[in-house]
Amino acid sequence: MRIVGFTETSLLDWHGRIAAVLWIGGCDFACPFCHNHQIADDDPGLTPVQSEEIARTLRRKRDWYDGVVLTGGEPLMHPEVFGLCRWLKEIGQKVKVDTNGSFPYALKALLELKLVHSVAMDVKAPLDSRYSRAAGRQVDIAPLRRTIQLLLESGVEHEFRCTLVPGLINPEDVAAIGEAIKGAQAVALQEYHHARARVRGFGGTKAYTRSEVEAMAEVLRPCVKEIRIRGSFA
Repeated sequence: MRIVGFTETSLLDWHGRIAAVLWIGGCDFACPFCHNHQIADDDPGLTPVQSEEIARTLRRKRDWYDGVVLTGGEPLMHPEVFGLCRWLKEIGQKVKVDTNGSFPYALKALLELKLVHSVAMDVKAPLDSRYSRAAGRQVDIAPLRRTIQLLLESGVEHEFRCTLVPGLINPEDVAAIGEAIKGAQAVALQEYHHARARVRGFGGTKAYTRSEVEAMAEVLRPCVKEIRIRGSFA
C-alpha cells in the first residue's frame, strides 16, 4: 500500500469537520469519469509520502483535527489499511473511509473493531447492468448492495456520493438510486468536471444545471435524511 498524497488540512473531505487526508494508491475500478485516476492507477510517477512526515504532522496538529480521511483510489483493497487505522486510533485520531463499496467484509471488520467512525460510499450509477460502464470493468453488484445495507444498519455516520455524470446518472434514474439507499443519513450530489476525467470528455461536455440538480434532490428527498449539493452547477 502506497500513500501517494497527503493533504494537511481539508474542510471538504469530511462534512462539517476539519481533517487531514491520506491519498492511497490503487483501485479495483477504472471509472472513465474518475478525477483522481493517477492515484487510482497508483501511477509509478507519484512519489510516496514518508510515514515519518505524516506522523509528525498528525501529532503536531492533534488537537486541531477532527479526524483523518483515507481516500484514493480504494483504501479497502489493501490489507494494510487495518494497521493504518489502528495506528491512527492509537494517536487519538478518528477515521473516515471513502470507498467504492466493493469490499463489504473489510469494512464490516473495521467497523466491528471500532477503527472507522465515518464512511462515504460512491454510488456511480443505478445498481444494474449499467454499473459496469460506470466502473470501467465488469462489476458484481452484490458486494455493493451488501455495503449499502451494512451502512444503513450499522448506525455509523455515513454518506452516499453521486457524481452527476450525464449518461450514468440521469434524472429518470435518480428514483432507483433513492430506493437502493432508502433510509440513508445523507447523499451528496457532486458536480462532474469532464476535462479532469480519465477518459477526457466522457459523458459529453454538457453539465447539469442547478435547477436540474435541485429537481433530482427533490426526487431523493423522501429517501434520505439530508441532501448535500456540491459544486457550482451554473
